[in-house]
Amino acid sequence: MPSFLAFKEAFPHTIPLLVGFILVGATFGVLVQQAGYGFLIAVFMSVFIYAGAVQFLVVGLLGAHADLLNIFLLVALLNARQICYAIAMLEPFSASGKRVFYLSHTLTDESFSLLSFAKAKQSDPQDFMLAVCLLNQVYWVVGTALGAILGEGFSLNVEGISFIVAGTFLVIFMEQWRATERHAPALIGLLSALGCFLLFGKTHFLLPTLLVMVSLFIFFKKRLE
Repeated sequence: MPSFLAFKEAFPHTIPLLVGFILVGATFGVLVQQAGYGFLIAVFMSVFIYAGAVQFLVVGLLGAHADLLNIFLLVALLNARQICYAIAMLEPFSASGKRVFYLSHTLTDESFSLLSFAKAKQSDPQDFMLAVCLLNQVYWVVGTALGAILGEGFSLNVEGISFIVAGTFLVIFMEQWRATERHAPALIGLLSALGCFLLFGKTHFLLPTLLVMVSLFIFFKKRLE
């Protein structure tokens, strides 16, 4: 477990995710309950799958009686972007020992964004990274549990719920922009996403964006450093 100091340092950085994760996690918990899978399944998925949009996808696929192979392929395709995150975090996670398994499991989009700019000032860096990832998952699991408990009592319309996630990322981006004087990586990300969005549309732009960003970062590596 991380030290108390690590939790104290990590918590302020995770505040933007606190409300968003609890609300979206609760939405997931309600949907699982309404799909007939119950509280334990909802919490189990948030503890052991912990993949945000993938969890919503899995519930829909299970409800449509999709076979396991199709579920596996769709999940692998949706989470292909995690390969880029994993490569980027190889060096920071290299000194984590056995903790690397949990850190890898909890390396979500949001945790990766936070770990990219939030650094330990007083606590051990490995404790700090673990505290960030652990707090984020706790928020998600707590939200899921609340949603699953309340899910039997009402029907949920999830239209517009994705705005919470988008808003969370906007807050993280602003904090990251303010935390560093080097804005080239952020601008590369923005322009890559905008260009791919215009070329490929909102349904298919994510994977090309990641490929373009990685290529540009490799090409301009020396200048960015």
